[in-house]
Amino acid sequence: MVLPGIGGSTLHRGDQGVWNPPLALGGALNSRGRRFEDLAGDHGLLDDPEYDDGVVAKSLIGGGRSLPGLATVNQYNRLRDHIVRSLDVVKGDCTVDGAPANYFEFPYDWRRDNRVSAQRLKEFIDRELPKWATTLPFVRPRVVFVCHSMGGLVAKYYLSALGGWEHCRALITFGTPFRGSLAALDLLANGVRKFGIDFDAVSSVLREFTSVHQLLPRYPVVVDRRPDPGPARAVRVHELSGTVGLLDLKRAAAAYEDFHRRMDEDRSTHAGKSLASLVSMVPVVGYGHGTGQSAVIDDQGLRTVEDGVALDASKQWLTTGDGTVPALSAVPVELSDTGTWAWENAKHSSMHATPAVLKRLIKSLALYSTGLGDLQGSEQAEEPFAFGAGPDPRALNLRVDEVYTQDEPVVVTCASADITAGTHAPQLTFSGPATPTEVVLDEHDGAARWTAVGLSPGSYEVTAVVGDRSVTDVFEVW
Repeated sequence: MVLPGIGGSTLHRGDQGVWNPPLALGGALNSRGRRFEDLAGDHGLLDDPEYDDGVVAKSLIGGGRSLPGLATVNQYNRLRDHIVRSLDVVKGDCTVDGAPANYFEFPYDWRRDNRVSAQRLKEFIDRELPKWATTLPFVRPRVVFVCHSMGGLVAKYYLSALGGWEHCRALITFGTPFRGSLAALDLLANGVRKFGIDFDAVSSVLREFTSVHQLLPRYPVVVDRRPDPGPARAVRVHELSGTVGLLDLKRAAAAYEDFHRRMDEDRSTHAGKSLASLVSMVPVVGYGHGTGQSAVIDDQGLRTVEDGVALDASKQWLTTGDGTVPALSAVPVELSDTGTWAWENAKHSSMHATPAVLKRLIKSLALYSTGLGDLQGSEQAEEPFAFGAGPDPRALNLRVDEVYTQDEPVVVTCASADITAGTHAPQLTFSGPATPTEVVLDEHDGAARWTAVGLSPGSYEVTAVVGDRSVTDVFEVW
């Protein structure tokens, strides 16, 4: 079962796309698309499982989309096609109570409390798993989750808080912020700012979503340098006091206590046992890209930084990430001391969709052969652990902004040891509704910088290639 990240499900009200216009958020902010306010709603209502505002999650997105200041997500078509081609699966439709199937994509309303989405996931699995069991009289079928970003939190809440571990074989996650993201903290405290403009309407809509508060860091990442609290020390977000921009500290505390803590071993439905001892957990952790690691509060307000000022010396080696989720956060609490994490030099938006990752994913799925004959394809695993077991010193560090205006040059940078050494010439490709009229490359300080002009509005993929390494990200032109 595939679960997308925040913004990764299309949302519709009747026949109208609320989150599926041609330019997603870009279209929602101009005359070419619907108003972003169509997504708005009071969190007190949205968090009620019985509340219905007419918005329905219908499918996974088919192209790159951006929630500026929070995350970018790339298409899930590539993930679907690769699984369906490589494995012997029967496709089902989550929106229909149909015939038995063993491959589903679970779109969910990512505006709502992740606990609501997890409850609906439970209801769906309770409906579908017994159907598939009738096709396998001698095997007890269980679920394999393949989750991107926040989708992994929805699945994990189902497993730990709603008893889903009894029906699950594996949880494979790509860039899931198990311990939160500094991007969510920055958004909730400071709002969305692009092109030198404060998008107050967008910020106010996103702040209503409890799901965004559930992306706040749950570990000590904030260094409070205001004079009143005393000596500066790293604290958790929900331990802060006073005023921190526009951050609602009560909702931050509720997200920690009512959501994250419910998944911890001592409060879970598997109390006394680690989830990792009951379910195979394979977190794919992005590395090599500049990622917010800490937050600093002073008289000027809150700002996020890419160095680990909030982490002690023993954890400084983890101050990397996928550009959105810190490496430390992408590791589930259950695996804190085991080191059985999968490393991938990929950006958050695309780490589930690059050719190398997809090939490794199929190998990982093939490892679950016992009791998974219904999923097994012809390809067999060639190694016991398909994903990289550690960071690669030749990693690429790709940077591109989430959105650009139509008349603004698109600037892409990529740094790597190979560029510094001059052993491989860097290359860049664009994929989208148009090609640049001009791309200029200059190199300095071990980094390549491309400046592209002439891109029309739309969603684009950009891929940097240096030798045998490549990294893909997405951006939008508004």
